Amino acid sequence: MAVLGIDLGTTNSLAAYWQDGKVHLISDEHGEVLFPSVVSFIEKEGLVAGYEAKERVLTHRADTVCSFKRFMGTDKLYRLGEKNYTPMELSAMILERIRKNAEYFLSEEIEEAIITVPAYFNDKQRNDTKKAAKIAGLNVERLINEPSAAALAYRMECGERDATLLVFDFGGGTLDLSYVECFDNIIEIVAVAGDNYLGGDDIDRLIAEYFCRENKIQPSIAEYAALVSSAEAAKCRLGQEREVEIVQNVSGKDYRAKLTDDILFEICMPLFTKIKKLFLHILKDAGARISDLTDLVMVGGSSRLGVVQRFLTELLGKRPVVLGETDKVVAMGAGVYAGIRTRKEDIRDMLLTDVCPFTLGVEVWRKNGDENALLPMIERNSTLPMSTHEHLVTVHDYQSEIRVGIYQGEEYYAKDNLFLGEVTIPVYPKPAGQEGVDVYFTYDINGILYVEVVNSQNVREHILLSGQELSLEELARYQQGMKELMLPPILREENQKLLAELEKYYENSVGVKREQIGWFINWFVGGLQSRRLHVVTRTVETAKAQLAAWREREECAEEELFDGELKRQFLEGWEEENSGEWMQEDFKEGEEEE
Repeated sequence: MAVLGIDLGTTNSLAAYWQDGKVHLISDEHGEVLFPSVVSFIEKEGLVAGYEAKERVLTHRADTVCSFKRFMGTDKLYRLGEKNYTPMELSAMILERIRKNAEYFLSEEIEEAIITVPAYFNDKQRNDTKKAAKIAGLNVERLINEPSAAALAYRMECGERDATLLVFDFGGGTLDLSYVECFDNIIEIVAVAGDNYLGGDDIDRLIAEYFCRENKIQPSIAEYAALVSSAEAAKCRLGQEREVEIVQNVSGKDYRAKLTDDILFEICMPLFTKIKKLFLHILKDAGARISDLTDLVMVGGSSRLGVVQRFLTELLGKRPVVLGETDKVVAMGAGVYAGIRTRKEDIRDMLLTDVCPFTLGVEVWRKNGDENALLPMIERNSTLPMSTHEHLVTVHDYQSEIRVGIYQGEEYYAKDNLFLGEVTIPVYPKPAGQEGVDVYFTYDINGILYVEVVNSQNVREHILLSGQELSLEELARYQQGMKELMLPPILREENQKLLAELEKYYENSVGVKREQIGWFINWFVGGLQSRRLHVVTRTVETAKAQLAAWREREECAEEELFDGELKRQFLEGWEEENSGEWMQEDFKEGEEEE
């Protein structure tokens, strides 16, 4: 049985699989790899999805829905026939058609699917995506962010050189940015930013509004829908023509307006202003500058537009990298990850890390305030898996229980964030502040949040937020896995042994030699505490290599303690007396330039 990689897109969806050392896209019965994310109701036939539905967008607008991915995770309803459907249910119809196409194409059942989602999808949006897959008959253990999939595709296309990327994923309905570092076989997502309501559809509407302004008209709802469709066609034609004329009939009269790249660039300026703010936001979160970037990687159908590439070139001072057909890049990356999941010999050693897109925290009492605040437990852009804990105390005299409300978001007041769940645990009734609980948060690579609350009598309560129903056996397995994740790298047995051996060398040394080993220990501890996979990996490998060298020559001279570049770094750091700061990652502040 095959593992499928699926790009569930706002405008189009694609599916891919890994075979014979490369990714293959799956085509439907028409030979097309792009499957429109459109659903329509036909009298006496029922619901249809894909190209058949897309052909009815203009002729049967009231019975056809598209771009519903924008509202995933909400209670928005779409009326088709005699029933209402949620975005999750409509997405399930698209996924079911994709599954059937793939099973026919591959002549085998689909064992598992990897589905890509916008990096800025919140917990409810991700959970609804998993539910949609389950309705469609797909087993989905892993969702990956769309820019992360694009980074995988870049790695396969451009080789294994070390690189720092900014992935610009601009689709029909969403914009995602990811700051990515590629090191050896590790692809590490450092920071993400985005807007789930900013995409190519917005450019179509801006063009339609420009057309109305130029002609001083106010079309009806149906006429405006047709105008938006004409705007999209004109936008796409600009790639081959220098000037395009839009002609649209409104109220029985033909109206015209010309469109050029310069006009479109001016029309899109409000959208570009939003994009610029997102760039500044992600650079600040990554602690980086534009000059740190190796490449800007373009992903998504809307990133093909000449005005978009022109704006980014002016903003960043470098031409973006376009990997083939931009609307297929995410699916190609999903196919690569499908190969990783099946542990194919030619790809299984590649590692992909991800980050938490939103802050996760608990509701706490705010002194001298009416509203409770959010106490961050896991900050946004923390590398996954991640575990942390806090001690919370009672705030009222003789209260008999503590309620731990769990939220996701960046707002100061808890109520302004997304509520995920709660845990309530009994405590001894004592004066305020004398009784408390320990709260543990663990968030894994699959987007599963495990919260455990322990009181002073060691009574434990927990909640597992995964968006799926789990059996008792599955729950026990997840709990055990979460406990293993709770150990940070510095406390893991292998690394503790390395630290003990380094400390032994320190104890047996004197003078400059002891000072240099002390610097090395500080560097080793700092690397393990970075929570960055490639930093931790490099730190452990360097420590192992250095210890092996020391064992070979126990009586080495002071000047031979470190070799080559490592020696130069340690001696410079020792002379500067920076208390180990010279050994930390050199992340600079993001620059906020016009």
